[in-house]
Amino acid sequence: MPLNAQLKDIDLVAVNLKNRKVATIQVKGSRAYEPSESEKDDFGDGSAGWFFLDQKKIEESTADFFVFLVYVIVEKEKQGRRYFEPHFITVKTERFNELCKQYKILHTRYSFYIWISPAAKKAFDFRDEKARGRMDLSVYLDDRGLEQIKRELTP
Repeated sequence: MPLNAQLKDIDLVAVNLKNRKVATIQVKGSRAYEPSESEKDDFGDGSAGWFFLDQKKIEESTADFFVFLVYVIVEKEKQGRRYFEPHFITVKTERFNELCKQYKILHTRYSFYIWISPAAKKAFDFRDEKARGRMDLSVYLDDRGLEQIKRELTP
């Protein structure tokens, strides 16, 4: 259920009406970015979303989960068409905070370049890759990420 825009840090609430368990969700979205040739060479098919988050927003978040929505540009060469395909990363807030401490360099804020390759079923953040390594987010991609919320809501 979507919530009032005035409620800080929580955009959605998932509820299991049978057992009354609740999961709160913070959603972040990015516009689609055209991948560069070097990104295509390095990462293959797919494209990235770009996100900025304050460290405190992550550390002090009251949400159970963060969801990152990335629109991947898909090309159908035979048809001569391109379209946007939505994909998402769903990660528990505590785990996301741990990943940030391990892989991110704190600039003014954390900056994320999340690449998603739907065909390979891979997702990763490569913004601070040279200094801290690549943050693999594949286990949180699409349905695999949603499974975490389902587990949170079931007895």
